Amino acid sequence: MKKVKIKLHTIFSIAAMGLLISLSFGSMIIKAQTQETYKILSVKSEIGEGKDKEVNVLFESGQMKIAQLTLRNGTTLNVHKVDVPILIQCLAGEVELIINDNEKSESIKLISGITVSIEANIFHDVVASPAVSILLIKFPKE
Repeated sequence: MKKVKIKLHTIFSIAAMGLLISLSFGSMIIKAQTQETYKILSVKSEIGEGKDKEVNVLFESGQMKIAQLTLRNGTTLNVHKVDVPILIQCLAGEVELIINDNEKSESIKLISGITVSIEANIFHDVVASPAVSILLIKFPKE
């Protein structure tokens, strides 16, 4: 069996680097927590009474937008496209999401808990059946 000699200064150097790395990460975490870099969003999980179309912007920055859309009485969002990628999550009710690609059209039934991502500039239509509440997340432009 071959014996390996490890010098004391090598062990000390490795330990010191590990300590410095852990301290630098620890200070970043504390800094992030003290700069209030997060926001708690309140999302309604029931539809209830209201207008046929309600938009509640929950968060907006230069980088992203998060909104809760509630559609009632079979209200539709006519065919449209968004210039950034989006994520649609059904929170309550049912919705028919119609995605119109250049080559084909596809209908997807969304119920509570189902999430669909759509790339930028893809035409789509949203039809409440009869009512739906969805979470819409618009991602930043690349």
